[in-house]
Amino acid sequence: MVRVQSGLPRVAIDHEEPLLAMGLRAVLQRANTVQLVDPAQARGELPVQVLVTDWSQGVQWLSMDRADPARAGSVLVVSSQAREQPMLSALRRGLGGVLLASGTESELLHAVASLAAGRSYVCAEVAQRVAANFSREPLTCREETVLQLLARGQCNKSIATNLGIAPGTVKSHVKAILGKLAASTRTEAASIAAELGIVEFTRSPRFQLSSLS
Repeated sequence: MVRVQSGLPRVAIDHEEPLLAMGLRAVLQRANTVQLVDPAQARGELPVQVLVTDWSQGVQWLSMDRADPARAGSVLVVSSQAREQPMLSALRRGLGGVLLASGTESELLHAVASLAAGRSYVCAEVAQRVAANFSREPLTCREETVLQLLARGQCNKSIATNLGIAPGTVKSHVKAILGKLAASTRTEAASIAAELGIVEFTRSPRFQLSSLS
């Protein structure tokens, strides 16, 4: 049974990188401003207000069917990478916070405190990258789908068959994609797509957050 410390935000660290997880735990323990909860003990037994996790876990948690969307504000992703398009998409879907692994102890403490108080937090470097993304014309949902198939090496005819549309329509989508990504070839567009992180995450989260109390 986990002992609840009155008045302290309950935080769980569930990160795929063991050394990084140890560092995060050490910083939060030293600050003594939160109650750290073992993820294995947080399965329905104790409400968790902030989950500090990796990118894959964070995105997968966002995709879960949750009765209370506000709970998404409890997820803080700590990652060594911050690719603009997937990060922007996750923030739009309700990701609570983003912090680069190269960040400082004070940034981590501020981020956790912000999420525990119901606010969001995005570190300065990620905020700058996301802001730069707004200056680019975004891909439509259909263009993103075509780009994913294109990146897998499918030709226009194959893409048209998969999507049930005419090859000419696919050709128009590809032309728009190349223009928006400033790519001169399909191969270059696929490379940019990989850099942007337009991929699907299928890993299952190791535990679910309980509703805030």
